[in-house]
Amino acid sequence: MTGSRQPLHVAFFSGDITRSGGTENVSIMLANALVSEALLPETSNQEAGGASAPSAGPSRKENAGGVFRRGTSDSESDNAARSASGIAGRAVMRSMTGGAYAQLPLKLSFISLFEENPKPFFPIDPRIARHTIYPTVTHGIQHYFDTVRRLKRIVRQQHVDILVDIDGILDMYSLPLKRATGVKVISWEHFNYHQNPGVPYRRLTRRWAARKADAIVTLTEADKKLYEDNAHPKCPVIAIPNPMQRITPEPVYDADSRTIISSGRLTYQKGFDMLVDIAARVLPQHPDWRWLILGEGEDRPMLEEKIAQAGIGKQLILKGRVDNMADYYRQAAMFVMTSRFEGLPMVLLEAKAHKLPIVSFDCETGPAEIVADGVNGELVAPGDIADMAGRIDLLIDDEERRVKYSAQTLDDAEKFDMATIVEQWQRLLTMASSVC
Repeated sequence: MTGSRQPLHVAFFSGDITRSGGTENVSIMLANALVSEALLPETSNQEAGGASAPSAGPSRKENAGGVFRRGTSDSESDNAARSASGIAGRAVMRSMTGGAYAQLPLKLSFISLFEENPKPFFPIDPRIARHTIYPTVTHGIQHYFDTVRRLKRIVRQQHVDILVDIDGILDMYSLPLKRATGVKVISWEHFNYHQNPGVPYRRLTRRWAARKADAIVTLTEADKKLYEDNAHPKCPVIAIPNPMQRITPEPVYDADSRTIISSGRLTYQKGFDMLVDIAARVLPQHPDWRWLILGEGEDRPMLEEKIAQAGIGKQLILKGRVDNMADYYRQAAMFVMTSRFEGLPMVLLEAKAHKLPIVSFDCETGPAEIVADGVNGELVAPGDIADMAGRIDLLIDDEERRVKYSAQTLDDAEKFDMATIVEQWQRLLTMASSVC
């Protein structure tokens, strides 16, 4: 599909790229890095919207055939340019022949089933186009065939070469397009092989991807092995971790802080119901401490009721969706994660980047790749509320231990380096495009 003189069009396929979740965060972070000037010809900058002339604000206009495209605001453009600056310029891909380094010209875009929010929570580089399959929120398997048809139209009209499904469940819409359009499909697993959150037929799409996708990306080596041992894939399975973005200026740990933070969508997966039970054991013993939960979601009413019943509403606070996450990280004493399952949690990488001691349930994949137990944080058996409360109490009472953990948070950070991860993605995209 792609001529040698044309940029390779890679579209990241999302449920809703305007959301504030970790999946959206890492996908945007990666796309912003890939689309840096070092990797994108000037001609495709203009085609994707043009960095020199970003739109005046969030917009939506209908293209031919009922495909909706959204614009990017000036403030988003400025923030994205700053966040990508100096990161992806170092990222290069190793040529498939001779081992030499070369640049791969790319055109990047996002395709969402719909966009519920007027603008993305995380800033997107203005050179990255955004398209929506539906103009309004649309859910349900009853729309399956219409969704496939609409996605096919976008792929053809935008001359998409590679679809990167940033949630494996989206493979059900992408894989049927391979024969008709020639598009290559990369399935990007953000949970782990054993988890099927909210969608029982996710296990079916994983098996389908194992047979028909052009590559599967997992976040950990452990999950890669789960795929290989259980799904017996016919395509390559490649473990590429989420990147950890270095913070500028470098964070300085606040040993005097009396604030614990947790963040994520208020959903069953994140285990905030267990967090309330843990907080009910911890906070009454430490009246000068507070615990902030950053994020929004469908479990808010249940959590509000549990917090009220526990009588800790003045100390455990649901802050909702916040725009200045970095400010909270800089002012915190520690980060706590109570997730039931994860892939490779971005919130832990963000906490690590801000040099925060971490206390986390050691769910099947993710935390143990980020936290060294007893070195820069505490790993607790999943669901052990009493032990989790005890570990938090230990850190509250031991400032010296908190300072020690903070000083060692970046000891193993190299494996999450953005330039290294972008290079791995470049190699993968080159591999996929070599058979286009």
